[in-house]
Amino acid sequence: MIYKVSYVVIGDPHSGAIVNLDTAPCAGDQVQVGDKLCEVVEIIDLIPPRGDFAYLHVTCRPVQETT
Repeated sequence: MIYKVSYVVIGDPHSGAIVNLDTAPCAGDQVQVGDKLCEVVEIIDLIPPRGDFAYLHVTCRPVQETT
């Protein structure tokens, strides 16, 4: 299955990405979106899977860096 994933970052209207993945993201996963490290907070199926493709919308929030 190929997952076509649309990422949106909360609080940043200009961050986001569309990527193809071999595995579906899960809530709590950390992902790199552009130059930001983000945590997945919500996953929504956009439409039912078709053939070998699933279409997901993922909402994430920036991870606070500890220094």
